[in-house]
Amino acid sequence: MLSLCCSQIVLLLLLLRGAENHSAQKACGFPHVFSPRIIGGKKAEEGEWPWQVSIRRNRLHICGGSLISSQWVLTAAHCFEGVLNLHEYQINLGEYDLPKPVPSMVSSAVNQIIVHPYFAGDGLSADIALVRLEEPVNFSRTILPVCLPNSSDPDIFPVGMACWVTGWGQISPDVNMVARTLQELEVLIIDVEACNEMYHNESDSYAMPEGYRLIYKDMICAGYPEGKKDTCQGDSGGPLVCELNGTWYLAGVVSFGFECAKPSRPGIYTRVTSFMNWIQHTMEQNVAPSGRAISDTLLLLLLALTNVLL
Repeated sequence: MLSLCCSQIVLLLLLLRGAENHSAQKACGFPHVFSPRIIGGKKAEEGEWPWQVSIRRNRLHICGGSLISSQWVLTAAHCFEGVLNLHEYQINLGEYDLPKPVPSMVSSAVNQIIVHPYFAGDGLSADIALVRLEEPVNFSRTILPVCLPNSSDPDIFPVGMACWVTGWGQISPDVNMVARTLQELEVLIIDVEACNEMYHNESDSYAMPEGYRLIYKDMICAGYPEGKKDTCQGDSGGPLVCELNGTWYLAGVVSFGFECAKPSRPGIYTRVTSFMNWIQHTMEQNVAPSGRAISDTLLLLLLALTNVLL
């Protein structure tokens, strides 16, 4: 009969958690498919962005999101307005063609929605939320997490860097209809101060009053000063990802803009590095017991530790 002292049990639990986190980290940020609308974008390849999810409310697509672990999705806080009824929401993973779900697509119920406590409304800071799936999802060719930045340094994604944004939002500012298939768009990171100045441009009725600050340090500005290419309604909550050393990292969450693809009105994203502590703390504090069987990797580790401790 196996007998473990308290310190050995604690060590075992820590090792199990470490192995699980290590496995998730190894899996993130490496899509099996890559080919080098969102307005002005193009159709993505199926499985090219396997962390992209579709958030549904009463079966209708309302927002995008990013799978960041086997049970957590990161998205925008403004996707969840009013009283939340969890039974109205579901998360579709491995989605590609909205009207024609493929057999590999997984639809998950929602166990919990956690909106950042500092979020106060559209166009403001802390537009970020975490969604916990009812059960952990199995990773596949079309379902994989994106990596989170392992640094809170805001300059890890420098000005001028080319990154990608994906979603099923409107492909034309004049047509109120979401895209049928997942769209992708390459955008450039724009300096926050320069972006704030652009929004004070008086070329249209959406110019900001003098002295009013719209873009804050916990936001990322990305797009093109001339417009023409941008996210739009339906893309909210979706991922802005950047490639570093062959691995894809989540840099931003689609947050807001003024109309779509207008000159001097680039897209605004929630800066993920500004909220890493909140993301990690929230996930750690909201771990619920699951009936899912332990993975083969953890089982092997448990058996090895058992032999050592006997």
